[in-house]
Amino acid sequence: MEKYNSWILIVLSCIFSVIILDAIGIFVPIENIFYDLRFKIRGPKKTSDKVIIVAIDEESLTELGRWPWDRKIIAKVVENLVSKGAKVVALDILFPEESNSLSDTKLVSALAKGETVVASHFETVYENVLKGDTIHKVLTEKLILPITKIQKVSKTGFANVEPDKDGIIRKVMLYRKYKGEHYDAFNFTIVKTYLGEKNIKNLPKIIYVNYYGPPEYFDKKTNKIVTTFVRYSVVDIYNNVIPSTWIRDKIVLIGSTATGAYDHYPTPYTHTYPGVEVHATVIENLINNNYCKKFNKNYVLLLSVVTIIVLGILFYNLTATPIISLILFLVVGYYLLSYFVFVKLYTIIDFVPFAFSVVSLGFSSILYKLFFEQKEKKLIKKTFSKYINPYIMEELLKNPVGSLSALGGQKREITVVFADIRGFTTISERLSAEEVVKLLNECFSALSNVIFKYNGTIDKYIGDCIMFFWNAPIEQPDHTDLAVSCVIEMFKELEKLNQEYQVPSNLKIKMGAGINTGEAVVGNIGSTHLMEYTAIGDTVNVASRLQELTKEFNVPIIISEYVNKKIVGRIPTFSLGKVNIRGRIQAIEIFGVKM
Repeated sequence: MEKYNSWILIVLSCIFSVIILDAIGIFVPIENIFYDLRFKIRGPKKTSDKVIIVAIDEESLTELGRWPWDRKIIAKVVENLVSKGAKVVALDILFPEESNSLSDTKLVSALAKGETVVASHFETVYENVLKGDTIHKVLTEKLILPITKIQKVSKTGFANVEPDKDGIIRKVMLYRKYKGEHYDAFNFTIVKTYLGEKNIKNLPKIIYVNYYGPPEYFDKKTNKIVTTFVRYSVVDIYNNVIPSTWIRDKIVLIGSTATGAYDHYPTPYTHTYPGVEVHATVIENLINNNYCKKFNKNYVLLLSVVTIIVLGILFYNLTATPIISLILFLVVGYYLLSYFVFVKLYTIIDFVPFAFSVVSLGFSSILYKLFFEQKEKKLIKKTFSKYINPYIMEELLKNPVGSLSALGGQKREITVVFADIRGFTTISERLSAEEVVKLLNECFSALSNVIFKYNGTIDKYIGDCIMFFWNAPIEQPDHTDLAVSCVIEMFKELEKLNQEYQVPSNLKIKMGAGINTGEAVVGNIGSTHLMEYTAIGDTVNVASRLQELTKEFNVPIIISEYVNKKIVGRIPTFSLGKVNIRGRIQAIEIFGVKM
């Protein structure tokens, strides 16, 4: 009961652990690692070419000068793109303040010629707020919009992206409220402009980005370095060297890709991913409806709890090897399933809560089994150390759970011996009490050593009589031969003792032994306060009666017909006829053993 209750406590502890750890967000950083790993396993994917990036790159900065450029340069780029048939031209560039009037006018004029979107930005700033007679600096959020002239001819959207705590961008916000007003993100505004608002289905406020790869990667099929998105340098658009067919009906994003630019973020693929490419990826996701969705974490938690309960039932009766195998199978299998769902359905299923549930219960189970195995080994040593030899003890300790599970009482065939030592009463008249005790102890020690030599189990000492048996607690196929051979050697050992103590021939220590084979109940018999490992049943009673018959027939060893059948041809015996055993209706044939 103690073992069972302890196991229930372990299962409940694992359930509460996964619930609590999930609630406080401990799993999130680890979950992010496995989330990123899905992209790396899948590898880069081809985009639809609906989105083009016009990059403010090192080549452009070299030819057109350091950033920021005069706005008339950007105006010319926008005008060239619109004239080549770009469906939407979007500028991932902030214009929060006016510059010179001529340049601003040219930029506004160019933006007005087509469908254009310009970035805005939410900023966290300190504002002076008067409270009473004191001015306090208060941290507030402020929306930085393009200059009013641009707002009149272009749509705007906030370009903010919020990385996770480890700095990696995994999800983006498509829209939000600010001072009671609805605002769309830069990328979402572009999609609405491209598809038309009526074609936009209900989208969640936050989506997970389905990245198509790093900015550049080696394509094994073509053996070339390719870009995830089609990318042209601003200088090429400015110089008008790109054919119209490459631009027509596309979404064109203008933004910085220069290495030294601030607008770079880590993604699952790379540590430096241009912000403009993040927007391009989100736009591609929304147009093709292949952005990633997060599976309800509560369902994963419920699955984890149910898994712990089911495995709690399975693990209780399993050993360490199948437990570890099952842990590996479930964890790897679950991750492969989550990967398959991610690739085919663009759905992210949390992996860590389930993996933690399986691994924590599995290793708790192994530690639990080791603890109770050691406890059971101690119990076996305590129970059997006085009755069996070291060999059998080691055999028991190899599988303590299996052996102990049978100790409550088990029917099995055994060979049982009752050996009665005779002659001490007469000897005690010639020797002192101390000498008698010494002789008796030496006699029992010598005989016990012989029993242990033949791997017998001593049941008990009853006065001058020893009860011992074979084939329990471990199986011994040749138990009958072992028993008879052991008893024969015990007589030889007694003869040595008689010679050592120089006991007169008429006062020698003698012995009578009865041996029987048959079924008996073997196990811990007694109460919860006092138990002993013993054998009971008719087989035991017959062996005791046979020992008593040795006096009547004046033979040292008497065996039953059941023993004789098993040893015939190997150990010489002779028949003593049939006898009625007290307590039994049917007579049995008994045999003497030649020594």
